[in-house]
Amino acid sequence: MSPLDPIAPPARAAVIGAGPIGCTTAAALVRAGYEVAIYDIAASAVEPVQAEGAIHVQGVMQGRFPLRLASTNIGAVLEGARLVCSCVPASAHEAVAAAAGPHFEDGTLLMIQPGQTFSALTFLQLARDHGLRGELVPVEVLNSLYTCRLGRPGHVRLYAAKRSNQYAALPSTRTAWAGAILEPVFPSLTPAGSVLYISLHNLNAVVHPPITLLNAGPIDRGAPFLYYREGATRHVLRLTTTTDGERLAICAAFGLEGCFSVLDWYQRAYELPHDDLFDLMQALEAYRDISAPTSLQTRLLLEDIPTGVVPYCDLAERVGLAVPNLQGVLAMANTLYETDFRESGRTLERLGHPDLDVEGIRALLG
Repeated sequence: MSPLDPIAPPARAAVIGAGPIGCTTAAALVRAGYEVAIYDIAASAVEPVQAEGAIHVQGVMQGRFPLRLASTNIGAVLEGARLVCSCVPASAHEAVAAAAGPHFEDGTLLMIQPGQTFSALTFLQLARDHGLRGELVPVEVLNSLYTCRLGRPGHVRLYAAKRSNQYAALPSTRTAWAGAILEPVFPSLTPAGSVLYISLHNLNAVVHPPITLLNAGPIDRGAPFLYYREGATRHVLRLTTTTDGERLAICAAFGLEGCFSVLDWYQRAYELPHDDLFDLMQALEAYRDISAPTSLQTRLLLEDIPTGVVPYCDLAERVGLAVPNLQGVLAMANTLYETDFRESGRTLERLGHPDLDVEGIRALLG
């Protein structure tokens, strides 16, 4: 594999997705010295930003951060940019990869945050299917780097920058190259051994579906409540810790080392000392005022089931591991939505790898 040229300021960079994470990421890139453009499929998200010529951030990072361009034209945004950050929901990954595929520059680093399970593989395969020319290095990030909210287009309130996060490139031989580019901009990032490791630490899959499913009645009625403060009770979080235990068993079946629980991650990311997940969530300032969704048409299920729970169940089946609680979460979601999320979810068969065994999966995502 030939070496890739480094990427450093004042080079061009691009951000895909003008939501709160995308806008904050763009601001961080501008602050680091990059010339940044931002794309969104919705004109309402980028036209006001283009008119103002900048992103505005308040909170733990503050300032006005000028942009090169804010546009719905993905080709214009990606032009000349070899550092690209995808900050869209996982449910949009397939559409974005297809649209961006012909426009990626050769030797592009694509940082995907949050990664979700199999995101690097999804982007790479679909970009190739839709006209990718040259090399694309997708990098899965364990979780979103920021806790933030968008007041209006281009105006972000940043509550917290997570203090610990991990990433890996596909293939893993490109991780060191990617780290030399990303870590100066995003200092919370530390390298992991493989994309398989990152994909199996998609913690949204064991946090959001249990809380949302076990609060489905109030959500379906549109009854207001605080999602974490009131919805994540001790009994509800038992399902989170149990499904998380099954996730860790899948990690062990693939021989992954250094894996950590959802409680471990919260302790690291937010530097909180609590040894109980309920107590930690109650103490977490960034979660204090987060409201529950008022409809079951929520990405907390419609995204985290097909891009988290489904691939976890798929991987468990391939190693002959029983995961009754993850399977139960999937069955409940299938019944609630009168669908089979396996048909649309991220299975290795849908991604073009129907017959891989454990070693084949490790080789593919290593």
